[in-house]
Amino acid sequence: MLRFPLMVLLTVLVFSNSYSQNPQFSQFYSAPLNLGPSMAGSANEGRLVMNYRDQWPRLSGRFVTYAVSYDQYIDDFNSGIGISVLHDNAGGSKLTSTMAGISYSYRIKAGRDLFFQPGLKTYYYQRRINFEKLTFADQFYGETVLPTSIQTPPEQNRGQVNFSSSLLVFTGNVWAGATVGHLMQLNQALADDPAYIPLSLTGFGGVTFRLAGTQRNRDDQSVSLAWQFRRQSQINQLDLGAYYFRMPFRIGVWYRGMPDTGTPWNRDAVAISGGILLDQLLIGYSYDMTISSMLQTTGGAHEIAVIYRFGKLISELRGIGQVPCPQF
Repeated sequence: MLRFPLMVLLTVLVFSNSYSQNPQFSQFYSAPLNLGPSMAGSANEGRLVMNYRDQWPRLSGRFVTYAVSYDQYIDDFNSGIGISVLHDNAGGSKLTSTMAGISYSYRIKAGRDLFFQPGLKTYYYQRRINFEKLTFADQFYGETVLPTSIQTPPEQNRGQVNFSSSLLVFTGNVWAGATVGHLMQLNQALADDPAYIPLSLTGFGGVTFRLAGTQRNRDDQSVSLAWQFRRQSQINQLDLGAYYFRMPFRIGVWYRGMPDTGTPWNRDAVAISGGILLDQLLIGYSYDMTISSMLQTTGGAHEIAVIYRFGKLISELRGIGQVPCPQF
Protein backbone atom coordinates (compact mmCIF):
# COMPACT_ATOMS: atom_id res chain seq x y z
CA MET A 1 0.00 0.00 0.00
CA LEU A 2 2.81 2.41 0.76
CA ARG A 3 4.68 1.80 -2.48
CA PHE A 4 1.70 2.73 -4.68
CA PRO A 5 1.15 6.38 -3.65
CA LEU A 6 4.88 7.00 -3.41
CA MET A 7 5.43 5.58 -6.88
CA VAL A 8 2.60 7.68 -8.32
CA LEU A 9 3.95 10.84 -6.68
CA LEU A 10 7.48 10.32 -7.97
CA THR A 11 6.22 9.47 -11.47
CA VAL A 12 4.11 12.64 -11.65
CA LEU A 13 7.01 14.74 -10.41
CA VAL A 14 9.43 13.30 -12.96
CA PHE A 15 7.12 14.01 -15.92
CA SER A 16 5.65 17.30 -14.79
CA ASN A 17 8.20 19.77 -13.53
CA SER A 18 9.94 20.39 -16.86
CA TYR A 19 9.68 16.66 -17.56
CA SER A 20 12.97 16.15 -15.83
CA GLN A 21 14.32 15.77 -12.34
CA ASN A 22 15.59 19.34 -12.07
CA PRO A 23 13.72 22.58 -11.43
CA GLN A 24 13.92 25.06 -14.29
CA PHE A 25 13.21 28.70 -15.12
CA SER A 26 11.71 30.08 -18.32
CA GLN A 27 13.95 33.13 -17.86
CA PHE A 28 16.98 30.86 -17.68
CA TYR A 29 19.48 33.67 -18.40
CA SER A 30 18.03 35.44 -15.37
CA ALA A 31 19.11 32.48 -13.21
CA PRO A 32 22.75 32.37 -14.37
CA LEU A 33 24.24 30.06 -11.74
CA ASN A 34 21.41 27.60 -12.29
CA LEU A 35 22.32 27.54 -16.00
CA GLY A 36 25.95 26.60 -15.36
CA PRO A 37 28.95 27.45 -13.16
CA SER A 38 30.67 29.16 -16.12
CA MET A 39 28.16 31.98 -15.66
CA ALA A 40 29.78 32.92 -12.35
CA GLY A 41 31.29 36.38 -12.87
CA SER A 42 29.78 36.70 -16.34
CA ALA A 43 28.41 40.18 -15.54
CA ASN A 44 31.95 41.44 -14.78
CA GLU A 45 30.67 42.93 -11.52
CA GLY A 46 28.88 41.91 -8.34
CA ARG A 47 25.42 40.53 -9.09
CA LEU A 48 22.59 39.56 -6.74
CA VAL A 49 19.82 37.46 -8.31
CA MET A 50 16.45 36.38 -6.92
CA ASN A 51 14.04 34.08 -8.80
CA TYR A 52 10.51 32.89 -8.10
CA ARG A 53 8.44 30.45 -10.18
CA ASP A 54 4.87 29.26 -9.56
CA GLN A 55 4.07 26.45 -11.99
CA TRP A 56 0.57 25.05 -12.60
CA PRO A 57 -1.19 27.16 -9.90
CA ARG A 58 -4.64 25.73 -10.73
CA LEU A 59 -3.58 22.26 -9.66
CA SER A 60 -3.63 21.22 -6.02
CA GLY A 61 -0.12 19.79 -6.40
CA ARG A 62 1.49 22.97 -7.73
CA PHE A 63 5.25 23.45 -8.13
CA VAL A 64 6.88 26.48 -6.52
CA THR A 65 10.59 27.23 -6.87
CA TYR A 66 12.69 29.89 -5.12
CA ALA A 67 16.32 30.71 -5.87
CA VAL A 68 18.84 33.32 -4.74
CA SER A 69 22.46 33.74 -5.81
CA TYR A 70 25.37 36.14 -5.70
CA ASP A 71 28.35 36.10 -8.03
CA GLN A 72 31.38 38.33 -8.47
CA TYR A 73 34.10 38.71 -11.09
CA ILE A 74 37.64 39.00 -9.65
CA ASP A 75 39.69 40.81 -12.27
CA ASP A 76 43.08 40.20 -10.66
CA PHE A 77 42.59 36.43 -10.97
CA ASN A 78 40.53 36.33 -14.19
CA SER A 79 37.99 34.40 -12.15
CA GLY A 80 34.36 34.42 -11.19
CA ILE A 81 32.93 32.98 -7.99
CA GLY A 82 29.36 32.57 -6.87
CA ILE A 83 27.10 31.09 -4.22
CA SER A 84 23.56 29.92 -4.83
CA VAL A 85 20.60 28.37 -3.02
CA LEU A 86 17.54 26.84 -4.68
CA HIS A 87 14.46 25.43 -2.96
CA ASP A 88 11.74 23.54 -4.83
CA ASN A 89 8.31 22.54 -3.48
CA ALA A 90 6.84 19.84 -5.71
CA GLY A 91 3.33 18.43 -5.60
CA GLY A 92 2.09 20.88 -2.98
CA SER A 93 5.19 20.46 -0.77
CA LYS A 94 4.84 16.67 -0.73
CA LEU A 95 8.37 16.42 -2.09
CA THR A 96 10.88 19.22 -1.49
CA SER A 97 14.41 19.67 -2.78
CA THR A 98 17.07 22.10 -1.61
CA MET A 99 20.39 22.78 -3.31
CA ALA A 100 23.16 25.03 -1.99
CA GLY A 101 26.38 25.36 -3.92
CA ILE A 102 29.56 27.23 -4.77
CA SER A 103 30.51 27.97 -8.39
CA TYR A 104 33.89 28.93 -9.82
CA SER A 105 34.88 29.98 -13.35
CA TYR A 106 38.12 31.02 -15.01
CA ARG A 107 38.25 33.34 -18.02
CA ILE A 108 40.73 32.64 -20.82
CA LYS A 109 41.32 35.19 -23.56
CA ALA A 110 41.93 33.21 -26.75
CA GLY A 111 41.87 36.10 -29.21
CA ARG A 112 41.09 39.76 -29.54
CA ASP A 113 37.36 39.24 -28.91
CA LEU A 114 37.22 35.49 -28.15
CA PHE A 115 36.97 34.17 -24.58
CA PHE A 116 36.64 30.71 -23.02
CA GLN A 117 35.21 30.35 -19.53
CA PRO A 118 35.21 26.85 -17.97
CA GLY A 119 33.44 26.41 -14.65
CA LEU A 120 32.93 23.93 -11.81
CA LYS A 121 30.22 23.76 -9.16
CA THR A 122 29.98 21.72 -6.00
CA TYR A 123 26.69 21.64 -4.16
CA TYR A 124 24.82 19.94 -1.36
CA TYR A 125 21.54 18.42 -2.50
CA GLN A 126 18.76 17.36 -0.11
CA ARG A 127 15.37 15.79 -0.83
CA ARG A 128 12.58 15.35 1.69
CA ILE A 129 9.20 13.65 1.42
CA ASN A 130 6.32 14.62 3.70
CA PHE A 131 4.09 11.58 4.12
CA GLU A 132 1.55 13.60 6.12
CA LYS A 133 0.52 15.34 2.88
CA LEU A 134 0.10 12.14 0.85
CA THR A 135 -3.33 10.63 0.20
CA PHE A 136 -3.54 6.82 0.30
CA ALA A 137 -5.94 4.54 -1.60
CA ASP A 138 -7.89 3.44 1.50
CA GLN A 139 -8.84 7.07 2.29
CA PHE A 140 -11.27 7.38 -0.63
CA TYR A 141 -14.92 6.48 -0.06
CA GLY A 142 -17.12 7.95 -2.75
CA GLU A 143 -16.55 11.71 -2.62
CA THR A 144 -15.37 11.56 0.99
CA VAL A 145 -11.74 11.41 2.05
CA LEU A 146 -11.32 9.45 5.29
CA PRO A 147 -8.30 9.01 7.59
CA THR A 148 -5.93 6.33 6.38
CA SER A 149 -5.70 2.95 8.10
CA ILE A 150 -2.00 2.83 7.26
CA GLN A 151 0.52 4.00 9.79
CA THR A 152 2.05 7.12 8.28
CA PRO A 153 5.84 6.90 8.18
CA PRO A 154 7.92 9.79 9.48
CA GLU A 155 9.42 12.36 7.12
CA GLN A 156 12.33 11.01 5.14
CA ASN A 157 15.41 12.97 4.12
CA ARG A 158 18.35 12.24 1.87
CA GLY A 159 21.30 14.58 1.47
CA GLN A 160 24.43 14.26 -0.63
CA VAL A 161 27.20 16.26 -2.32
CA ASN A 162 27.33 16.45 -6.09
CA PHE A 163 29.16 18.33 -8.87
CA SER A 164 28.54 19.94 -12.25
CA SER A 165 30.87 21.45 -14.83
CA SER A 166 30.41 23.73 -17.83
CA LEU A 167 32.14 25.66 -20.59
CA LEU A 168 31.14 29.06 -21.96
CA VAL A 169 32.56 30.52 -25.19
CA PHE A 170 31.74 34.08 -26.22
CA THR A 171 32.72 36.97 -28.45
CA GLY A 172 31.34 40.50 -28.65
CA ASN A 173 27.84 39.43 -29.70
CA VAL A 174 27.76 35.60 -29.86
CA TRP A 175 27.84 33.06 -27.05
CA ALA A 176 27.51 29.29 -26.62
CA GLY A 177 27.93 26.94 -23.71
CA ALA A 178 27.32 23.47 -22.31
CA THR A 179 26.77 22.10 -18.80
CA VAL A 180 27.01 18.55 -17.47
CA GLY A 181 25.18 18.05 -14.19
CA HIS A 182 25.03 15.26 -11.59
CA LEU A 183 28.58 14.13 -12.31
CA MET A 184 28.32 11.76 -9.37
CA GLN A 185 25.35 9.50 -10.15
CA LEU A 186 24.29 9.22 -6.54
CA ASN A 187 21.19 7.52 -5.21
CA GLN A 188 18.35 10.02 -4.84
CA ALA A 189 16.03 7.44 -3.30
CA LEU A 190 13.70 7.82 -0.39
CA ALA A 191 12.78 4.54 1.34
CA ASP A 192 13.99 1.56 -0.71
CA ASP A 193 13.70 2.99 -4.24
CA PRO A 194 16.97 2.06 -6.02
CA ALA A 195 16.77 4.91 -8.58
CA TYR A 196 19.80 7.04 -9.35
CA ILE A 197 19.90 10.58 -10.70
CA PRO A 198 21.12 10.34 -14.31
CA LEU A 199 23.52 12.82 -15.90
CA SER A 200 21.88 16.00 -17.14
CA LEU A 201 23.16 17.70 -20.29
CA THR A 202 22.43 21.33 -21.17
CA GLY A 203 23.46 23.32 -24.22
CA PHE A 204 22.73 27.02 -24.66
CA GLY A 205 23.70 29.94 -26.83
CA GLY A 206 22.60 32.84 -28.96
CA VAL A 207 23.47 36.03 -30.77
CA THR A 208 22.74 39.70 -30.11
CA PHE A 209 22.25 42.23 -32.90
CA ARG A 210 22.76 45.79 -31.70
CA LEU A 211 20.46 48.14 -33.58
CA ALA A 212 21.46 51.43 -31.97
CA GLY A 213 23.59 52.85 -29.15
CA THR A 214 25.97 50.85 -26.98
CA GLN A 215 25.38 48.44 -24.12
CA ARG A 216 23.68 50.13 -21.12
CA ASN A 217 23.61 53.38 -23.11
CA ARG A 218 20.50 55.56 -23.07
CA ASP A 219 19.98 54.85 -26.80
CA ASP A 220 20.64 51.11 -26.51
CA GLN A 221 18.44 49.01 -28.79
CA SER A 222 19.04 45.37 -29.69
CA VAL A 223 17.51 42.03 -30.68
CA SER A 224 18.73 38.75 -29.17
CA LEU A 225 18.05 35.24 -30.48
CA ALA A 226 18.72 32.52 -27.91
CA TRP A 227 18.18 28.84 -27.22
CA GLN A 228 18.59 26.15 -24.57
CA PHE A 229 18.54 22.39 -25.04
CA ARG A 230 18.28 19.97 -22.11
CA ARG A 231 18.51 16.19 -22.00
CA GLN A 232 18.19 13.82 -19.07
CA SER A 233 17.26 10.15 -18.97
CA GLN A 234 16.02 10.01 -22.60
CA ILE A 235 13.89 13.16 -22.09
CA ASN A 236 14.66 16.13 -24.34
CA GLN A 237 13.55 19.75 -24.10
CA LEU A 238 14.24 22.76 -26.31
CA ASP A 239 13.71 26.43 -25.45
CA LEU A 240 13.87 28.71 -28.47
CA GLY A 241 13.04 32.40 -28.54
CA ALA A 242 13.95 36.04 -29.02
CA TYR A 243 14.19 39.27 -27.02
CA TYR A 244 13.77 42.84 -28.17
CA PHE A 245 15.40 45.46 -25.94
CA ARG A 246 14.98 49.20 -26.15
CA MET A 247 16.26 51.05 -23.14
CA PRO A 248 14.87 50.53 -20.53
CA PHE A 249 12.32 47.86 -21.63
CA ARG A 250 12.66 44.30 -22.87
CA ILE A 251 10.02 41.94 -24.30
CA GLY A 252 10.41 38.36 -25.46
CA VAL A 253 8.59 35.27 -26.68
CA TRP A 254 9.67 31.62 -26.27
CA TYR A 255 8.63 28.16 -27.37
CA ARG A 256 9.39 25.18 -25.13
CA GLY A 257 9.23 21.66 -26.47
CA MET A 258 10.54 19.41 -29.21
CA PRO A 259 8.79 20.22 -32.51
CA ASP A 260 7.25 17.42 -34.61
CA THR A 261 8.06 14.58 -32.23
CA GLY A 262 4.45 13.44 -31.93
CA THR A 263 4.81 13.19 -28.15
CA PRO A 264 2.35 15.36 -26.15
CA TRP A 265 4.83 15.80 -23.28
CA ASN A 266 7.29 17.44 -25.68
CA ARG A 267 4.86 20.23 -26.60
CA ASP A 268 5.07 22.11 -23.34
CA ALA A 269 4.46 25.87 -23.45
CA VAL A 270 4.78 29.24 -25.10
CA ALA A 271 6.25 31.87 -22.76
CA ILE A 272 5.81 35.64 -22.96
CA SER A 273 8.28 37.76 -20.99
CA GLY A 274 8.87 41.39 -20.23
CA GLY A 275 11.25 43.42 -18.13
CA ILE A 276 12.57 46.81 -17.21
CA LEU A 277 16.06 48.10 -16.38
CA LEU A 278 16.14 50.77 -13.69
CA ASP A 279 19.75 51.92 -13.44
CA GLN A 280 21.38 48.90 -11.73
CA LEU A 281 18.13 47.03 -11.01
CA LEU A 282 16.61 44.62 -13.52
CA ILE A 283 13.08 43.24 -13.00
CA GLY A 284 11.65 40.57 -15.29
CA TYR A 285 8.32 38.71 -15.48
CA SER A 286 7.21 35.83 -17.68
CA TYR A 287 4.06 33.78 -18.13
CA ASP A 288 4.00 30.26 -19.58
CA MET A 289 0.91 29.28 -21.59
CA THR A 290 0.61 25.49 -21.49
CA ILE A 291 0.01 24.01 -24.94
CA SER A 292 0.30 20.30 -24.12
CA SER A 293 -2.91 18.45 -25.06
CA MET A 294 -2.61 16.48 -21.83
CA LEU A 295 -2.69 19.51 -19.52
CA GLN A 296 -4.97 22.34 -20.61
CA THR A 297 -6.20 23.64 -17.23
CA THR A 298 -2.94 24.05 -15.31
CA GLY A 299 -2.94 27.83 -15.06
CA GLY A 300 0.42 27.98 -16.82
CA ALA A 301 3.33 29.35 -14.84
CA HIS A 302 4.25 32.75 -13.41
CA GLU A 303 7.86 33.71 -12.96
CA ILE A 304 9.63 36.75 -11.50
CA ALA A 305 13.33 37.57 -11.67
CA VAL A 306 15.04 40.44 -9.83
CA ILE A 307 18.71 41.24 -10.52
CA TYR A 308 20.78 43.94 -8.87
CA ARG A 309 24.23 44.75 -10.26
CA PHE A 310 26.82 46.41 -8.04
CA GLY A 311 29.21 49.03 -9.38
CA LYS A 312 30.25 50.12 -12.84
CA LEU A 313 31.06 47.57 -15.51
CA ILE A 314 34.82 47.07 -15.31
CA SER A 315 34.71 45.75 -18.87
CA GLU A 316 33.86 49.29 -19.98
CA LEU A 317 37.15 50.44 -18.47
CA ARG A 318 39.55 47.57 -19.12
CA GLY A 319 38.21 45.78 -22.18
CA ILE A 320 38.20 42.36 -20.53
CA GLY A 321 35.17 41.09 -22.43
CA GLN A 322 31.47 41.12 -21.64
CA VAL A 323 29.26 38.04 -21.97
CA PRO A 324 26.56 39.22 -24.39
CA CYS A 325 23.71 36.92 -23.26
CA PRO A 326 20.63 38.81 -22.03
CA GLN A 327 19.72 39.05 -18.35
CA PHE A 328 15.96 38.70 -18.82
